[in-house]
Amino acid sequence: MKKLYMLALALLANSFVWFANAGELTVSPQKPTALKPIELVYTPAANEQWALSEDVFIYVCLEMDQNGEWVKEKAEWSKCNLPNFKWVKKSGKLSYTISNLKSYFNLTDTEVPHVTGMFVILKNEKYQTADKYIAIRSEHGLDEDFDGTVKFRVQVPVGTREVYVAGTFGKEGDPLYWKHADAKLALKKVDNNHFEGVLTNVPANLHYLYVWGPRTDQAEFRLGHRPLGARSQVNDIVDYWGDMTLNVTVPSGTPEVYVAGNFSNWTFIAMIDAGNDTWTYHVPPTALDKSGVIEYKYYTKDQKEAVEKGGKTRKVNFVGFTTQYDEIKSW
Repeated sequence: MKKLYMLALALLANSFVWFANAGELTVSPQKPTALKPIELVYTPAANEQWALSEDVFIYVCLEMDQNGEWVKEKAEWSKCNLPNFKWVKKSGKLSYTISNLKSYFNLTDTEVPHVTGMFVILKNEKYQTADKYIAIRSEHGLDEDFDGTVKFRVQVPVGTREVYVAGTFGKEGDPLYWKHADAKLALKKVDNNHFEGVLTNVPANLHYLYVWGPRTDQAEFRLGHRPLGARSQVNDIVDYWGDMTLNVTVPSGTPEVYVAGNFSNWTFIAMIDAGNDTWTYHVPPTALDKSGVIEYKYYTKDQKEAVEKGGKTRKVNFVGFTTQYDEIKSW
């Protein structure tokens, strides 16, 4: 009888793993630590049937000190297609077990307490999943239970008018799932370059970014999403928003190029020599008015009379993370 009771408890404890939604990576135990075994289970999404018909390998990195960065990889991307990185397939799911993170990543005793998360990608030679984040708990039980209330505080470029949190609120298809500039997710301005606010009902495994407008390009420039990792308070820095690059090709031999526009109050800005008679400048969105229209001219010197031939003002609607290509055939 006791054995049946213990078996029932074990099945109950692991039921969340085997009944996960498609596209979700689940972990057992629910609050993994760096010194104990961790079982990963992945349920392929409808568009990931390759994961059930082909060999699948794990690419895994650690996060240290809750910084949201990929810090320590188990093996290079091109070198993890080996048997010891292969997922096991069972009942339409894939599983992979790590004995403990300390030995798996060859961590020192000093490094172990700094492990706060793990990033996982399932891959083969042709396909890969999006990265999955798993929070790693302290071995000493210092983590408080997460209740879904989070205080966000972020430092942003000077001139930023509005800031919102966007991310995996709910499931894909839900109204707030990666919704940009929703009033429910707005932060309040503290000073010229700080915003903060408290949000409730935040999922512990939230992946998020800061955005400044409703368009998908009106977001911070960052390689990868920020994982919350069940923290109740975050202090982040947005170095710069997704800017728009001005790229101009000029007559060969032009020694220097300047640009001036409504984003610089029509003062001259030296452009960067990108080679092959091409010069660039990144327009920060915080320098524009709400119309988002860029007005500008090119110059061979920081003088009004050195303006491009014709002297006509160029206009373009700002779209972040893109490049505006121009050409000047003669000055």
